[in-house]
Amino acid sequence: MRNQLKIRKVKIEDISFIYNLRNDRLTRLSSLNNKKISFKNHKIWFLKNWNSFFYIFIVKNKSAGYVKLKKDNNIFLLNYALHNHFRGKKYSHKMILLLISKLEKQFKNIHIKAVVKKKNIRSLRNLQSINFIKYYSLYGKLFLKYQTQNK
Repeated sequence: MRNQLKIRKVKIEDISFIYNLRNDRLTRLSSLNNKKISFKNHKIWFLKNWNSFFYIFIVKNKSAGYVKLKKDNNIFLLNYALHNHFRGKKYSHKMILLLISKLEKQFKNIHIKAVVKKKNIRSLRNLQSINFIKYYSLYGKLFLKYQTQNK
């Protein structure tokens, strides 16, 4: 099963997949920004971000989700979503581990932060199982961090 899971850089052709996943009802319920977005605004955002640390998660040659990092100095802010057909199967856990593995090949010290809704127990448990540590709570949001050092 391991070789059937991979992440690849986002391509322009992924714009509709990401748009549909971002506007999916369950994705929006879990997201900090739960409003629907127009394709016009999505396209502007996508064209500005597609060439950054932005990856598509592939399961058995099918796009299953995305994972994106926004880099601010030496800290990455994590954002991810999984298509509803792949939820509940621990794929988001595997997707983030693949991302961390890729980062470890590029950077000595990795600092990743994530913000989740307190009600989003699945994301919280998923991140904690990957050694993200909860360090702050404010207005219904939990702030988590992950840190590693390559040898």
